[in-house]
Amino acid sequence: MATARPVAVGVLLLSALLFPAWEVEARTAIVKAGEGWRMEVDGQPYVAKGVTFSGSGGPANFDKDCERLSALGVNTLRTWGTGEETPALLDAAHKHGLRVLVGLWLRPGRPGMENDDAFDYVRDAKGREAQLQDTLKQVRRFKDHPAVLAWGLGNEVILNSPDDPSKVAYARFLEKVVRAVKKADAGHPVLSVDAWTLGVPFWEKYVPSLDAYGLNVYGRGIHALPAAVKQAGGRKPWFITEFGAQGEWEVPKDAQGLKMEPGDGEKYDVIVDGWRNALGPQVQAGRCLGLFVFNYSASFDHTGMWLGLLSGTSTRPAWHAVREAYTGKKPEPALPVPVRLAVRSVEKDGAASWALVDFEVTAPQGTPLDVSFAYNFRGSSTREERDGVTPLESRKGATPGTWRVRLPAVGGAFKLYGLAKDGAGNLVAATTSVVPVAVVAPASP
Repeated sequence: MATARPVAVGVLLLSALLFPAWEVEARTAIVKAGEGWRMEVDGQPYVAKGVTFSGSGGPANFDKDCERLSALGVNTLRTWGTGEETPALLDAAHKHGLRVLVGLWLRPGRPGMENDDAFDYVRDAKGREAQLQDTLKQVRRFKDHPAVLAWGLGNEVILNSPDDPSKVAYARFLEKVVRAVKKADAGHPVLSVDAWTLGVPFWEKYVPSLDAYGLNVYGRGIHALPAAVKQAGGRKPWFITEFGAQGEWEVPKDAQGLKMEPGDGEKYDVIVDGWRNALGPQVQAGRCLGLFVFNYSASFDHTGMWLGLLSGTSTRPAWHAVREAYTGKKPEPALPVPVRLAVRSVEKDGAASWALVDFEVTAPQGTPLDVSFAYNFRGSSTREERDGVTPLESRKGATPGTWRVRLPAVGGAFKLYGLAKDGAGNLVAATTSVVPVAVVAPASP
């Protein structure tokens, strides 16, 4: 039987590739601990110090991404769904000692939200069953990977449901999904994610099988969250599944009608303060099981500039805030600090409009800065253009700290970014709004 041995070896090798045998089985549990709860991985206490994860360039970069995040003190990633990239991400996370809150996507219920998808949870029984089966398929596929920490079902579906009957129908369906996921995988907790505490009353009434809540919260309001959870009737532990500076959807408008983006200093401070002062006591009390700062992505777009850790290859202040929150380490060298961005005047030069702009940035002595400008037009008719951040032509002005910036030809007020990048790859930004008129009165001195 000389041929039997090579065939058997080949089958074993193929099986090892398709069904890898992990050296450890990672099991997560949420257990009662006094008046609160404690999360354990293989019997050891575990607090999620995380970021949401979109990646910096696909699977080819996952190894580097996870290595860099581990160096920041991050121990957990959160995704919103699964796909063909998920195995590579789980492998990279495991290699670098990270775990993943694996998202299991459930369709939103209101048109115009989340890539313009919408689903009718009240009437579409066939669609509900298809989502259930697809969810279970993903659970069975990944449940034995040692990087899996827990399952996160849906993202802000209750927020993005058109009315109460739709919210109730979704919540009833969610209970069915949670039970099925727990039957398929008893080794990992299941939570569902929604905005603020909007989901809590529905979860408590209709989804008793959940192990924990996932709450998306932004800005200084995080200090009020524990009381809000209690007021909403919450009786289970929770994760902050998205967090960062106050978002565009809740900030006031300026005189030009554009949303007033927090400064880089505020973006930094809110992350450190949120983890240390708002959540620290809740972690100690066993109510909060972890945090995920939004978002690890290299996108140079409106959301990335507002809330991202990276912008292209550059690190934003949120990057360093995450490190200080989780490790106590401050930026070295110190980050540049935008002090002033203002448009003095606008003049016509042929068909083009040019603005005289003051842009003042402080930096450690001897730090050269690469200054540039860009714009975003939220009034565009297309999603791509509304999200885009487009570089602008600029020239140094006649006096230090002044620049001549060529303005875009757009049909309404737009956001102007002043950008400064140091030699260490740190990118800081200031913003103001501009109305594209022929002449703007000079700013007051």
